[in-house]
This record gives sequence, C-alpha cells and structure tokens, in this order.
Amino acid sequence: MSAPAWHLLTGEYPPEGGGIADYTQLLARALADAGRPVHVWTPARVEPASGGEGVAVHRMGGVSGAALREAGAALDRFPAPRRLLVQYAPQAWGLRGLNVPFCRWLLARRRAGDDVRVMFHEPFFPFGWQRPQRNLLAGVNRWMASLLLQASTRAYLSIAAWEPLLRPLAPAGLAFTVLPIPSTIPFADHPENVQVTRDVLTGGGKHPVFVHFGTYGDMIAPMLVTALTALIDRRPDARVLLLGSGGAAFADLLRARDARFADVFWTPGYLGAEALSWHLQASDVAIQPYPDGADTRRTTLMACLANGVPTATTRGRFTDSVWDASPLRMESADRPVRLADAAAELLATGGRERISAQTREFYLANFAMEHTMARLLADEGGG
Repeated sequence: MSAPAWHLLTGEYPPEGGGIADYTQLLARALADAGRPVHVWTPARVEPASGGEGVAVHRMGGVSGAALREAGAALDRFPAPRRLLVQYAPQAWGLRGLNVPFCRWLLARRRAGDDVRVMFHEPFFPFGWQRPQRNLLAGVNRWMASLLLQASTRAYLSIAAWEPLLRPLAPAGLAFTVLPIPSTIPFADHPENVQVTRDVLTGGGKHPVFVHFGTYGDMIAPMLVTALTALIDRRPDARVLLLGSGGAAFADLLRARDARFADVFWTPGYLGAEALSWHLQASDVAIQPYPDGADTRRTTLMACLANGVPTATTRGRFTDSVWDASPLRMESADRPVRLADAAAELLATGGRERISAQTREFYLANFAMEHTMARLLADEGGG
C-alpha cells in the first residue's frame, strides 16, 4: 500500500520570505524524507521544481473566487480523500486578513470528503481599545477561525496558549495537537569556521560578544534598547552582534543616542543560513526580548536554541510550562532592563560550552522537527 500524500496549503513559500514560508519548506522536506508524496499549493511566486526531490510545488492563481475554484479542480485530479494541511495565520492568506472566502472554500472541501487539517500559527487579531478600528478585523478573524475549525478533522497549534482561545469556537470533540515550530536556521557543524568568526567578533578574545537576532520591529526594539543600554553599564567591554534585517539601522539609532555605543556593534547584514549558524555559535550570550514572552513561534529564539547560544529572554502570557525546565535565563516581559543582568550573569557563570550543550539539548528534546513529524504521522491514519 502506497504512503498517503500530503497537500500543504500555504500563503507564502520560498523564495518569498517569512517564517511560515521557511517552516512549510522544512515540513515539506521532512514529509518527503519520510517517504510521503508531498504537494505544496501556494499563491507565492514559485517555480514548479522548487520543492526538491519528492515535493511538487503548485502555484495557485490567487486566494479567492475563480482562483480557488481552479485550485479545487486541480486538487480533484488527485485520489480522494485528499489530506490538506493548511498553514494558517489570517494575514498570510491575503485580503488584508479578511479572507472569509478561503475559509468557506476549505469548509466546502471538508463537506465534499477531504481530510482538512489546519495548523494555526496565529488564530486571530486581538480585540483592544488602543486600536478600536481594528476590532472589525478581530471579529471577522474569529469568524474565519470558527469556519476553519468546522472544516478541520483535527487542529494543530504552534503554541499551547491558542487552545483556550480556539476551543470555544470549535465543534465538540475536535482534537487539538501542539506542533512546535523548529528552527529554520539549522546547526552548522563547522567548528573551524565558528572559531574564525569568533576570533573576529571578540577581537582575538578581548571582548565578550552578545548577540540579538531579529527584525528590530516596533514591539521589540524598545525592549532591546532598554536591555542594551543597561548592559553597556554592566559590561562596557561588550561587543554586540546584531543579526537580521534592520540591524544596521538599529545600531545607528543607538549610536546617535549614546556615545558609548560608538564602537560596540557588528552588523553583517544579510547572511545565509550556514553563516548565521556560525555567528550564533560564535557568540557568548543572546539577548532575545519578546513582549508576550518566549514561545516556539519566535523563530529567532528557536535559532538561538538550536545553535546552542546561552540565552536571556522574557517570560510572558504565551510562555508555557515547557520553558520551566530550560537552561535559559528568563525575566518578566515588562522588565526588559533585567535582561542586562541576566545576560551578564550568564557570561559570568562560565562554562560556556556546558551551557551551550544544555541549550541545544533542550531544543532537541522539545522542539526539533522530529517531534512535529512524530505527531503528524501518529495522526496519519485518521480523517
């Protein structure tokens, strides 16, 4: 008996950027390596041969109306029932996060006999008084989530915190399973290149290297400013490596504010996955603040863990109990200044190689792709 095919539906896919794009590509590759035929369906600009061996990539003409009807007709050429695994965040499916037609289309696919499963990377935009004009979006997002849950034979979640939000919208008895998001920056085992990188960053061992990996967006940048300003008080000898898009502009901002940052930053700009791994491994401590706390949706945090960087991060409303056993130093998200103390203490503790190994072991034990695959394949028989 041949292995069942998986049809992955995603709003983004490489070479277009985004965490969901990178995650879907990793997942498609892992399913193919497990001997499953894999088809990726996406409106992103992709080449049909871009999936690699065992992965067929199909470009959808759009995400509503006639384009969905065309996609449905193309899916119908495959043997029924088809297993559809949707990578979902409201904004990832176009129409400014209001794509109700897409959700209705999936419900129709389920009613026609397909095995529809939804992976909720994000469930819906929150209600709030600070942006009341967004409350319409929040309400429609909840309607969309309800339609998707009705369409689903089972629901997958990027973090456990989504279940109490989604359960009231779901049919009775629907199974929820957490699928942790693994790092999209794999560990590159090249100790010579890591050492060369470290020699450059530390000035031949003269300076400790603190690293932040991110995009320096409006929610995280103020927290990072607070943490780094306190850090330079504690460790004026520090060098700070800023990885990711926006690092150079962020460095310029801090230099303009505080002369002590004049010679502190390294901002290498774009790096491929392998070079990113070398730079992370070469660093002493990562400083990774998140306003709602550490969780596996934070692919930058996952990259730090997968590459064994001793890490100071924040605990917030989305941080679940699995992190209690981590070797990370965790401070309250509303006190980012404490990250400076946590990072300095990690450095002072010594035993960098030991902490690095513990960090990597924690990642492998909880978040590596093997855990996602085990849970998906355990569910494979049911529809």
